Amino acid sequence: MENDKLLGLLWAPFLADAYSLGGHWIYETNEINTNTLDFSTLNNPLSTYHPTKKAGDFTHYGDQALWLLMHLKEHKTYDAINFGKLWQSKMTPYTGYKDKASTQTLTHLKEGKSFLACGSNSTELSIIGRHAPLIYTLHDNIDEINDAIKLHTVLTHMSKEALESSKFITEVVMGLLYNQPLEMLIQGNAAFYGDTVKNEVELALKFVDEAPIETVEKLGASCNLKGALASTIFLVLKYQNSFEEFLEANVQAGGDSAARGMVGGMLLGAKLGFKEIKPTWITKLSAYNTIESLL
Repeated sequence: MENDKLLGLLWAPFLADAYSLGGHWIYETNEINTNTLDFSTLNNPLSTYHPTKKAGDFTHYGDQALWLLMHLKEHKTYDAINFGKLWQSKMTPYTGYKDKASTQTLTHLKEGKSFLACGSNSTELSIIGRHAPLIYTLHDNIDEINDAIKLHTVLTHMSKEALESSKFITEVVMGLLYNQPLEMLIQGNAAFYGDTVKNEVELALKFVDEAPIETVEKLGASCNLKGALASTIFLVLKYQNSFEEFLEANVQAGGDSAARGMVGGMLLGAKLGFKEIKPTWITKLSAYNTIESLL
C-alpha cells in the first residue's frame, strides 16, 4: 500500500469540505455560478447556514472529522466511549451549524443513553466522509476498521442505510488503496450492501455520461443518502482522473456539496494519491498546521 494514497485518502475529504464551504447548501445553481465564488481557491460561505465560518474553515462535517483525527492520534485506535465523550464536549458548545443528526444525538445523551445507543435515526450522507481518519489510521487491520466504522457511524447515525453505505464506501476505498479499478470496485461490491446502495449505484451508472448540474439535480442534491450517494458516485466516476474538476463540478451542482465532496474525496484521494490531488491553496486551510501535526 502506497503512503501517498493513504495521505490522499486523508487529505482529500478535508480539502473538499473547505472548498465546498463557499457554495454549501445553496440549491439555486444559478446563484452559485453567477456569484462571486472564485473556483480556483477557497471562499467565504454564500449561505446563511455558516455565519461563524470564513474562507479556509471547515463545515461542521470537516470539524467532526478533525476531532476524530485528534482522537486517533492520541489513542492509536478507535475508542467508542472516549471519542463519544470528546465529540459531546466539542459539539455541545459548538458555534458552527448543528445538523439534525448532531442535535438528536446530543438530546439522546442528555436523556441518559450510552455512546453506543445515542445515535439519531439520520440517513444522511455526511457521516461517510467523516470515516477517512479511521481508514488512514487503522489501514493495516481490516477487521479493526470494520468494527470502528460501525461504532463511529452509530454514534450519530443509527440507521441501516448509513451503516450499509459506510461499509460499502469503506470497501471501495480499501480496494483503491491496493490499486484496484474504481468502476470494478463500485459495481462489484454494490450488490452486497443492501437495496439502497445497489439502487444508488445503478442510478449513477445510468447517468454517468450526462451533464453534471442537471444530473445531480435529477438524482438528488440534498443531504439524504437516497439521491446523494448516487450523485456522489456519478461525480466520482465522471471526474475520476481530476480531483480539481470534481471539486468544481461538485460545488457548481449545489445542495449538500460538502457531504458529497468529502465522500468523493475519500474515493479520489485513495485512487489518485496526495501528490496528484494537492491544490495550490492547501496552506490556506485554517486547520492546515493542525492536520500536519497529527500525521
